[in-house]
Amino acid sequence: MTIDQLKSLFSESGVAENQAREMINSMDHFDIARLLHQLTTDEKVLIFQYIEDDVKRQELLYETDQESRKEISDALGLEFMAPFLEGMPKDEAADILQEQEPEVQEKILEQMVPDEARTLKNLIRYEEQTAGGMMTPHYYRVDPDEIASEILAKMIRNPSKDSVTDFFVVGTDNKLIGFFTLRDLLNVLPNAKALQVIRKETPKVLLDETCEKIANLMDHEHLSTVPVVDKQNTIHGIVTFDDVFRGLRQTADEEIYTMVGATETDPFAKKTSRKIAARAPWLFITFIGGMISAFILKSFEITMNEFTTVIFFIPFVLGLAGNVGIQGATVIVRGLATGDIQSDNLNRVLKSEIKVGLSNGIIFGTICGTSIIFFAETLLDTSPALGVTVGLGIILAVTTATLIGSFTPLLFLKLKIDPAISTGPMVTVINDIIGLSIYLFTATTVFSIL
Repeated sequence: MTIDQLKSLFSESGVAENQAREMINSMDHFDIARLLHQLTTDEKVLIFQYIEDDVKRQELLYETDQESRKEISDALGLEFMAPFLEGMPKDEAADILQEQEPEVQEKILEQMVPDEARTLKNLIRYEEQTAGGMMTPHYYRVDPDEIASEILAKMIRNPSKDSVTDFFVVGTDNKLIGFFTLRDLLNVLPNAKALQVIRKETPKVLLDETCEKIANLMDHEHLSTVPVVDKQNTIHGIVTFDDVFRGLRQTADEEIYTMVGATETDPFAKKTSRKIAARAPWLFITFIGGMISAFILKSFEITMNEFTTVIFFIPFVLGLAGNVGIQGATVIVRGLATGDIQSDNLNRVLKSEIKVGLSNGIIFGTICGTSIIFFAETLLDTSPALGVTVGLGIILAVTTATLIGSFTPLLFLKLKIDPAISTGPMVTVINDIIGLSIYLFTATTVFSIL
């Protein structure tokens, strides 16, 4: 399906309303969700209203871009959104509700059934990419003394699309006792109690655990669902594999945008000012870094006037140091995000990164410095001392960049700032300023001695 097919339904020579409804309902609603951003607000609302299946409507609204979702929600009004969100999976409804302003959230919740409103209020308390923010409160709850035949019969009578293979044994005080799968249930006698079926180990996550750590646990334990508990082991819900997959995709998008200094915004957002406002702070950091670099160059003006060939290798030194710094920061950030780097192995990882950075600095500094010494007089018409300057400058700049790249994420973490920020313009700007200072100071020192 193409956007032209959708637009043709609303053209002056378009089809009748009943035909348009029939065509819309015959199309894949996921394809429609992907194309909505190219239509007007009125067309988006009409398409939404033409879809007859409530589940397809819910999936269309959830899968489309954020701006289209907001336009449809605003056009339909609070009276429609309250019962509509009640019918959606609670984790998806919470995501949509979190996109609204606080006062709008309150108005929608006020019009909901009290139990539904209470459930959504509990979900929107947590950050989006945490276990609490992604969990669904619906799961197969089993009492410790229930027998296998009763559990199976109850599952058949009340199927759940959130979890069809996992059962969680919960005590009267809402404490999680254990879990078992449908396969486990089918392999025991019909009169076996739930306590006899549960597995020895029960993987679980806390409410504030990140999406990356949940994905890491699911991968290691080969799980499709994970129970979410608080510090008292009280179960609050479960996180499913599809929620984690969606969260990982969103987290990856955020990190990629952050790495290039473009804080994530809706790519289909029509307001350019929103995109400018999101990216301008990072560009301002780059601007400040450029101004500082200019003052550094000014302070070493005499050295550069006497030995102009020093300038030729500034991009090389800064580029090499910058890449090494970003590599170190990325390794640390990714390890912290996935949980592979913990307090017990952090020092070993840091030492390894510093050794790698120092070794790379020595290798490339030696190669570059030796090459310049060899060709300095014949090709560059300058003193071989330039080779010593560049080689030593590379070693010092790369070593410093390694330290900055490795330790900056930890500093951000202590300041309770997303460590992914350190892989973006911040580390690049700091490395440029310090690398330039080190290189020019090295040049001044070497040439003054010689």
